[in-house]
Amino acid sequence: MDWLEELPAGFSGWCTWQATTDAQIEVFCCRGHSPGPLALITAGVHGDEYEGPAALFSLPPFLPPDRLKGTVVAAPTANPAAFAAGTRLHPEDGLNLARTFPGNARGSSTERLAAAIFESLVTRADYLVDLHSGGVEYVFLPVVGFYGLPNCDNPSFRAARAFGLPALWQLPPTDGVLSCEAWKRGKIAIGAEYRGAGQLSGDGVRDYRNGILACLSHWALLAPTSEKTGAVDVFEGDWMLAAASGIFTAHCRLGDAVRKGVTLAAIMGNRGEVQQQIASPCDGVVLGLRSKAYIRAANWAVLVGKSMETNG
Repeated sequence: MDWLEELPAGFSGWCTWQATTDAQIEVFCCRGHSPGPLALITAGVHGDEYEGPAALFSLPPFLPPDRLKGTVVAAPTANPAAFAAGTRLHPEDGLNLARTFPGNARGSSTERLAAAIFESLVTRADYLVDLHSGGVEYVFLPVVGFYGLPNCDNPSFRAARAFGLPALWQLPPTDGVLSCEAWKRGKIAIGAEYRGAGQLSGDGVRDYRNGILACLSHWALLAPTSEKTGAVDVFEGDWMLAAASGIFTAHCRLGDAVRKGVTLAAIMGNRGEVQQQIASPCDGVVLGLRSKAYIRAANWAVLVGKSMETNG
């Protein structure tokens, strides 16, 4: 038996999990007195994102085992080396953990960490919530992402609605992303983004914690509560990439409604010349922006969300 299987009914506390030979992850675990599904909550996959870890640090008092049916496993700093370094990428091998799942048990530090998280936690989970923010270099409108179609028959979309943020984003099915790889294997998975720029939003901590509790209630791990039924905006779209390196100057703000063809940002070269102008590909809303002033070719620049019709 391993550490997760050995948790007794009614357990609530922190465990130190030796995920790999060079990675220890602090994990909060709560197992109810009644059997039920397992919900996995992850944050800190990127080491420069803080709303997710802080929300999970604040979660234990809200999860008394006598109210829980099943098990909740929360990993606030899933990438401990990157978290300690304050970097998006792993400091040893330079890989992006959020593009490495399901990993390789015989690979580099990041690949082995991805394999351990996926095999030991994700494969056992029924539900996954993966919490992110824009890190040091980006900033996001608060959004919760889902996979598949935006309709009432899609459990990922229903979970995203239950989370409670006013904007939903149809996540691009990107290989290596934790929530995407879990979804491809039949798990009910969502991912969220909240602000960034290397800072910590107190509102983000609160909204993330409330969103986790709302999902646990939606999934019947916690006693059901009345779910939020407010209107939500649903978007599709992906990041536009920089084609040049230089100083990034935004001509829009997060949350702006923009028209197709309008200039959203420019990149200036070493003499101040405009190397690239970035125009909106559609009518939509600015969901994400580069926040660091220097940008390199192939970096994310602007994310415009195009409104989607929903069914339910």
